[in-house]
Amino acid sequence: MLTKRQKKLLELLVRQSDFKTVDYFASKLGVSKRTTHSELGIIEDYLQSSGEYLEKKRGVGIALKRFKEVEGIENKKEESDLYNTFNRRIEIMSILLFDEKVVSFNHLSERFMVSKTSIIKDFEFIMKILNVGSSIKLCSDVHGTSLLGTEEDVQKALLQFNRYLLNNSELYDENFAEKIKLLSPYYGENLISACSNILYTYIRENVNAISDYYVQNILNIFIILVFRVFKGHHMEEIKKSEANVATVFFEESAVRLLHKSALRLGFSYTNEDVQYLSLQLISNRFEPLPEEEIDSVIVEQLLSRVSAALNINFASDQKLEEQLKNHIPPMIYRLRTNNKTENPFTLQIKNEFSLTFNVIWVVLSEYERELGLSFNEDEIAFLTMYFQAAIERARLNRKILIVCQMGIATSELLINRIKNVLPSLDSFEVASVPELEQMTLEDYDMIISTIKIDIPKKEVILVSPFLTKEDIERIKHSNSLPASENKVLEFVRAHHLMKFVTKDLIYVNTNFSSKEELIDQVSERLIQKNYVSLSFRQTVIEREELGGTDLPSGTAVPHGNSTYVNKTIIAVVKNKKKFKWNKYYVDLIFLICIAKQDTFQTRNILSDIYNIIDNNEHLKQLRDSTTNEMLYRRIGSD
Repeated sequence: MLTKRQKKLLELLVRQSDFKTVDYFASKLGVSKRTTHSELGIIEDYLQSSGEYLEKKRGVGIALKRFKEVEGIENKKEESDLYNTFNRRIEIMSILLFDEKVVSFNHLSERFMVSKTSIIKDFEFIMKILNVGSSIKLCSDVHGTSLLGTEEDVQKALLQFNRYLLNNSELYDENFAEKIKLLSPYYGENLISACSNILYTYIRENVNAISDYYVQNILNIFIILVFRVFKGHHMEEIKKSEANVATVFFEESAVRLLHKSALRLGFSYTNEDVQYLSLQLISNRFEPLPEEEIDSVIVEQLLSRVSAALNINFASDQKLEEQLKNHIPPMIYRLRTNNKTENPFTLQIKNEFSLTFNVIWVVLSEYERELGLSFNEDEIAFLTMYFQAAIERARLNRKILIVCQMGIATSELLINRIKNVLPSLDSFEVASVPELEQMTLEDYDMIISTIKIDIPKKEVILVSPFLTKEDIERIKHSNSLPASENKVLEFVRAHHLMKFVTKDLIYVNTNFSSKEELIDQVSERLIQKNYVSLSFRQTVIEREELGGTDLPSGTAVPHGNSTYVNKTIIAVVKNKKKFKWNKYYVDLIFLICIAKQDTFQTRNILSDIYNIIDNNEHLKQLRDSTTNEMLYRRIGSD
């Protein structure tokens, strides 16, 4: 489950007997504070099932509590509570899915020597795993509990079981060929070997190019289908709306794969099994879709809308356009057929590229009603990867060098203040004067220095170590644009957020205890003032169900479908106490309502919000605000 860096972070936490700051862990790992926050969030999830947790004290730091059995993540053995919990849940899932048995909570409690309460919690956890993308249910009667669902539901549940097992294995960093062998106790070594050989051989001989991620996904699906068919379970008839011309295009591949496996393993398959496998091949980009199946209009519109929203012109980026043409049709197909695809990097992408991620999600919400589907955070993360790569190709994320002689603390303060006035897509490095001789200075788009230095052919902006208002203005109006051959739209560096914030929609010292309560009450106010229509509230809730908008900084940035927004407005809430949003506890909430006609403002609004969120000092000022007027004034301050 954990990467090498996450294991190292957990080891650091285990070794510490007292509280340590995020800065401390970031320096040990050699990464940014934001990345460290992201990694800590993953570790929190990892610890949930074991009873261990991260205790956080404002101004003091973070410490790991009740993690006494483990002396280091690499030495974690079967006898640890954490392993036993994982192992027990795998075993229960195996009984339900592979043995297809009716089980009682009392029997499981005795078998695993844990309380009945623990078993109940296990089932709650298990159903959260198995329910992703399927409608499988628990059915209980006097005899016990079993799983109930269609054959498609069962196979989708098995897919989630495979993902859970493989993602949480000790072989996390190993190649997939080794990891897939972990499924042998459940599906049989012979079946795993046969399916792997048949699929890889077919791809090598017939398919031009397919990403490893999709190959792994198809292999998992193929193993499950063959296993179920071998046991005598077949797919129900596919809906005609799903079995279109595109399905037929993939049927030849599906037939050849199933036919070879049937000959080798000795089973019979049906037309419905073939059609189902065809759908999976489409969803996983097994081969390019026929030209007529690609809706180029959607691709063009998406490029245009995201360009406007991010204030970047992607029109000349042919690579991005080609990537979207390959990705979007299968994505739409996946979403329409409820074919959940897991992006292993979603959480990291949400935290590292939060601006781009949320801009794309806001823009795509306009298409949901038209397309008859709902985008989830895994799919948004895939698209974010493409657009972020395009941003980096255009070098819109300027490389900025800060020359400072005043020590680490002053440098950190200076960087944070500069980040607050420049687009969050920019990247920053710090250097001392002696270090300049060893650096390639022409690689930097802007150089900001606290001391007077002369660098040939480079503009150096001289600033105070504590950044005055005059310094800020010089930085904002600098002509140092991204070193890019592509033409990009000019940065807008003013604070845009204030245009859409009104004092009567700022809430200070509220007593909300849940996101549902907050969204309900604030949306009601927005509806009364005719900023949004009645349906807006529901779209905010639906968006949260597809992926939480909360962040490690204790903030949340919920938003709804722009179709139901009459006038662009941002509601700001500062709650008295933090409460659980989705994953994190929050007390600062920015509810975003962007009307269709203001799509081009999306990046500017979100950029301002994330500049606030990324700045600890600015967050503290907002949290210390005691009145609407004070909070309003501080949002608009430099």
